Amino acid sequence: MASASLCCPIRRVVVLVPSGSSKPAASARLSLHFGSRGRAVQKPRLMPLRTAQAVARQLQARHIGLVAVL
Repeated sequence: MASASLCCPIRRVVVLVPSGSSKPAASARLSLHFGSRGRAVQKPRLMPLRTAQAVARQLQARHIGLVAVL
């Protein structure tokens, strides 16, 4: 019996944005969820891993905040 791999092909893209411009890095951050077209959405959206990585690269180039693929 083969064991299942630990990777999941579906992910979410989250951008953590500082709540204030003059606050230190340890301060609270706002979480923004992004959809497969690179636009902010209200609820977390699941998407294929390659699409999530492509959207994350585009958002990281904009220097909005910390980009995470969950």
